[in-house]
Amino acid sequence: MSITTCCPKSTTLASAVTVLYPCPQEFGQIQKLIFWRRGNKIASLATALISTTWTTLLTATGATKALVAGFTIGKITPGDPREAGGGNETKDGIPVVIGNNPSTAEFMLIQQDQDVIKQLKKLQCESLDVIPVNENGQFMYADTLFGGIATGFYGFPVAGLSIGDLETGDFDGKDQNKLKFFLPANWSNDAEISAATSWALTLINS
Repeated sequence: MSITTCCPKSTTLASAVTVLYPCPQEFGQIQKLIFWRRGNKIASLATALISTTWTTLLTATGATKALVAGFTIGKITPGDPREAGGGNETKDGIPVVIGNNPSTAEFMLIQQDQDVIKQLKKLQCESLDVIPVNENGQFMYADTLFGGIATGFYGFPVAGLSIGDLETGDFDGKDQNKLKFFLPANWSNDAEISAATSWALTLINS
C-alpha cells in the first residue's frame, strides 16, 4: 500500500502521546486464531465479550459462522518499507519511502490430526478476516472497518492464506503444519486489545 499524499497539510501536527506515563500495550503470544468470512462483525466490544455470542457464531450454519483454527505457535512480522531511488537517483542518495510491504503471519499447528488440517485447507478458497487470541484470553480486533468508518468489533483482512502439508518430527522434533497468511500494510492502525476472558481459549468448533 502506497503512502497517501498529505496535501494540503493540516494547520499543525496532530497530537500523539498526550499522557506523561501512558499505559503500555502488549498483546503477547498468540495462541489461537479465529476466522470468519470477510464483512462479518460483532456490533460492539461488550457483545464480543459475552461467551454466548461466540457460541452462536461457532454453531452458525450460514455465512456468519466463525471457525477456530486450534492452538497455534507463531507471530506476525511487519513488512519492510517500500523504497524507490537511492544512490544517484535521488537527492543525497536517500531513497524515497513510497509505502510498506504487507505483514507476514506464520504459525505452526502442532500435532494436529490431519483430518482437521484437511478441513482447514478449505479456508484457502475463502475471503476471510482473522481475530487473534492471546494467552490471557484477550482478543485483538479492529474497532473500525478496514478502509472505512463503520465502528464495531471486526477482524483483520487475510490474504494469501496457505495451510501446509505435514512436517514430520524427528527425535528432537514434533509433527506440525504451517499456517501462513498476509495482512495488508496498515492493518494494525485500528487494532485494539480486549479485556481478558476465562473462556476465549476454550472455544472450539461445532
